[in-house]
Amino acid sequence: MIKTFTLKKIEEKHISDSEGKMSFHLVDENDIRRTVWGTTTLDENNLPTSIIANQTREHPLIQCLFNSQVNETIKIEFTQYNDIFERKDEEVNTTPTVEDLIKEMQKKPLRMGELLQVVE
Repeated sequence: MIKTFTLKKIEEKHISDSEGKMSFHLVDENDIRRTVWGTTTLDENNLPTSIIANQTREHPLIQCLFNSQVNETIKIEFTQYNDIFERKDEEVNTTPTVEDLIKEMQKKPLRMGELLQVVE
């Protein structure tokens, strides 16, 4: 499933000296507005260095948005990620390790094509 999003606004909030929250306001290809957010790690200058999605299924989107600019349009492929993380995972408060994710992805058939495309 390929989705297209335009990033409309980014909001940042400092939670502590080393942690923050970033909210991304989006519009998709069907003109549906939504907001997604993640928890950031801050450096000594209070600048975000990394981000983790609060919802497992949103991780690819959050990672992409973290490196995007306001008014930038992106296309992102969710198919392979959705094969691993079913909607019921949102209800569970466990976070799989990177090793668990890699093992699970290796069991799935490889899908060819672009995973991410930045539209200029």
